[in-house]
Amino acid sequence: MLTWNEIRTRAAQFAERWQGATKENAESQTFWNEFLAVYGIDRRRVAAFERKVKGLEKGSGRGRIDLLWPGLFMAEHKSKGRDLDDATRQAIDYVQVLEQHERPQWVAVSDFGQIRLQEVAAGEAFQFPLEDLPRHVERFAFLIGKQLRHQREADPVNVKAAQQMGNLHNLLEDSGYTGHALEVLLVRLLFLLFGDDTGLWDERGLFYDLLADHTRSDGEDTGALLARLFQTLDTPRGARQANLPAHLGAFPYVNGELFRERIDLADFSPKMRQMLLDACTLDWGAVSPAIFGSMFQAVMDETERRNLGAHYTSEANILKALGPLFLDELHAQREAARGSKVKLAQFLDLLPRLRFLDPACGSGNFLLLTFRELRRLELDALLEYLKGQNIFDVKSHLRVNVGQFYGIEYDEFPAQIARVAMWLAEHQANIEASRTLGQNFVNLPLTQAAHIKHGDALETNWAEHLELAQDAASLNRLYIVGNPPFVGGKKMTPTQRVQVIGEFAGAKDSGVLDYVAAWYGRAAKVMQAVSREYPHLKTAAALVSTNSITQGEQVAPLWGNILNNYGQTITSAHRTFKWSNDAPGQAAVHCVIVQFQPTEQAEEKSRRLFTYSSPTAAPLEVQATNITPYLTDGPAVIVRKAGTPLRAGVPPIHFGNMPLDGGNLLLTEGERAELLAKEPAAGKFIKPLLDAQDYLNGGMRYCLWLVDAQPAELAALPEVRKRIEATKQWRLKSVAPSTRKFAETPALFRDRRLPGNYLAVPKVSSERREYIPVGFLDSGTVINDLLFMVPDADLYTFGLIQSRLHMDWMRTVSGRMKSDYRYSKDLSYNTFPWPDRGALKPAQVKAIEAAAQAVLDARQRYPGSTLAQMYDPNLMPADLRSAHNALDRAVEGLYGLKAGSTEAQRLTLLLSRYQELNPTLESQGKAPRRKKPTPRA
Repeated sequence: MLTWNEIRTRAAQFAERWQGATKENAESQTFWNEFLAVYGIDRRRVAAFERKVKGLEKGSGRGRIDLLWPGLFMAEHKSKGRDLDDATRQAIDYVQVLEQHERPQWVAVSDFGQIRLQEVAAGEAFQFPLEDLPRHVERFAFLIGKQLRHQREADPVNVKAAQQMGNLHNLLEDSGYTGHALEVLLVRLLFLLFGDDTGLWDERGLFYDLLADHTRSDGEDTGALLARLFQTLDTPRGARQANLPAHLGAFPYVNGELFRERIDLADFSPKMRQMLLDACTLDWGAVSPAIFGSMFQAVMDETERRNLGAHYTSEANILKALGPLFLDELHAQREAARGSKVKLAQFLDLLPRLRFLDPACGSGNFLLLTFRELRRLELDALLEYLKGQNIFDVKSHLRVNVGQFYGIEYDEFPAQIARVAMWLAEHQANIEASRTLGQNFVNLPLTQAAHIKHGDALETNWAEHLELAQDAASLNRLYIVGNPPFVGGKKMTPTQRVQVIGEFAGAKDSGVLDYVAAWYGRAAKVMQAVSREYPHLKTAAALVSTNSITQGEQVAPLWGNILNNYGQTITSAHRTFKWSNDAPGQAAVHCVIVQFQPTEQAEEKSRRLFTYSSPTAAPLEVQATNITPYLTDGPAVIVRKAGTPLRAGVPPIHFGNMPLDGGNLLLTEGERAELLAKEPAAGKFIKPLLDAQDYLNGGMRYCLWLVDAQPAELAALPEVRKRIEATKQWRLKSVAPSTRKFAETPALFRDRRLPGNYLAVPKVSSERREYIPVGFLDSGTVINDLLFMVPDADLYTFGLIQSRLHMDWMRTVSGRMKSDYRYSKDLSYNTFPWPDRGALKPAQVKAIEAAAQAVLDARQRYPGSTLAQMYDPNLMPADLRSAHNALDRAVEGLYGLKAGSTEAQRLTLLLSRYQELNPTLESQGKAPRRKKPTPRA
């Protein structure tokens, strides 16, 4: 008798042969002859075609059954696209007029493209595409005298499945079964659930049957049976005891060390056992490899489980990294090989000589998706290469394997998951290959595994882990890809900070770098070393991280080292976009993807820059000349902080006034009124206080501004003195010596700048705004440290700061808070390449002043609107926009820019002007010479 795997092989070949058939009369009998042959059945011995019936209620009362196996099976066939509901009703009508002993138990109908099977007594039908027959061959077990004891209607694995397994995890943990043993048990159960639905063993549902038939309902013996099963799966068939029960002996030898470790027995309750049985009823074979890891890891993490919906959308984002890194190039090579046996052979030989490392692999998402895409490319090429050949051994042709994939993960459980998930993804790919090539095969026992190291990536020698010393000669390319952990520079542990600084030993300002920067630095150093030691081995890296590493003060220490000291070039990048979806509870993570590789290998690479109109928009690809560390198209310049403006004569910018008072010198409207009611004389010391929010949105608070207060005046104000004393005590309690020092002057803010007039510049502003609204204030209003001030500024200065050109600079060199603009005096203002005012003609200055005044006048026409409302891009008044456009033209004219200039053109000019003002060694470097890229469609 045929095994189920042999039947699946025949089913795959059958489905392939009948793909595209359409005509009922011409082909239907051959179709059912071959269908029964899939199960080793000679139709002529058991069934007949065109069995005449009479007594029907419709029409002439006569009909013909396409195929009848008396007492067991009936088949009706229609041309492709015909209504199978009508065909099913017709078949059931035939059943009713047959003699009792001839009535079949099962009815099947088909139109070549779909098959529907219905049990007559139950009336339940199951329909599937013909191409899925290898997955569903057991549904026709009755044809060969077998009965599926536990027929299951499977639902796709989704969030519900992870929640079920998560609940099982929680019950086991609450019962005292915890730690490493629990993690191992869950990983093994997930493997068994997957295997039950995908043909890893000869009979589908074998694990479900084992639990349902051979464990007690109270769960008492479930743990013991699982332990015996694990031992069986780790034992070759030839080494098993002769009297091993058949229900265990039916399972194959798995190997791969998955079941080797002996763990403590888990004591199951009735509820736990039922949860496991319920999990078996789900279709685990329908899981995309791209979400294996995230889903499985969520089983162990309740918070992750709540947000699991987000992981279902991550595939598109992962492909943003994989595409430019290697996948797009491989697809192009595949297309170029069409029609050429030689090129196909070269392409197929290339794929197994690629090696991949994810140095922060988590549960393996990047590696899983990479494997899937590589195998699909291989399968597509094989289908053409083997066309017209008889395929006797599919396995020998599939050379892309999990052994090409390497990962490093700090947490043990995700590392285990990644390794197992790669096996499951490989099996899923083998199923796809079986269907495509028409021969079923199962890759057991496991002989290769993904190389997933449980450890700290920054304490691991990547080259040793990649086994380059022994394998480099046989490799063609090495790719580093992943999403390293993000910890902000101010939130790192002391150990993490030491690791980051160690990766950039001797680099100025490396202490400001985020944790993720260490992965960028390590990847660059590894690729530099590999390209020197193994010149034939091409390398490239694409890492996902928060956008902070391409903004503000981190650019110089990070990219100055990577590009100049480690010899790398940025060849592709995605500017800021939102990494996760809008699932409830998901925090917005604004990311970038940066791809870089050794400069000598990047010469012939086109520069692919992906921009976004908003963080949630679709990317637009731009062919860049050179990609800067700011992810713009421009010269190789790195902007460093400057304590004063680079251009002489530019007015200085200062922080606003930090109260450093614990709130004691600040007043709400109500507190102000209450204080004045008690002490009217305090009114001369109360001033309006603005922060960035109040400045933009029209709010107002107040403060005690006691800079010029006489001791006698304060002595007469006991309520004010209470606030002064509270400020003193708050400062004295501080752990910061600098704060305690200010307890000596408790009546005063830490900063005390209040010029007669000044420009106020918000420190943070929404990324939706085209312009950060800048405005004039006077000494009647105090601003705090969330606003900058430019004392004694004039209209010309206002016009330059408020211009589109300055906004372009700010967006490029400043940092972000999430995606909001974070203005910086040392990076946004002082480094801005101001024009030489002394060299300008008076008419040019007057033109700027007039245009600047027009912007202020336009604002005055809307006294009831806040700056936030006026600068909302959807609400901005037409005359205000027109005034800004005129100001932009005037400012850009000072720089020699023509009307209609693009942001890229403006930034290129600004970076060049900056380079002239601040000619550092690194900013004088030219972009590497390379061949002109071929234009992309």
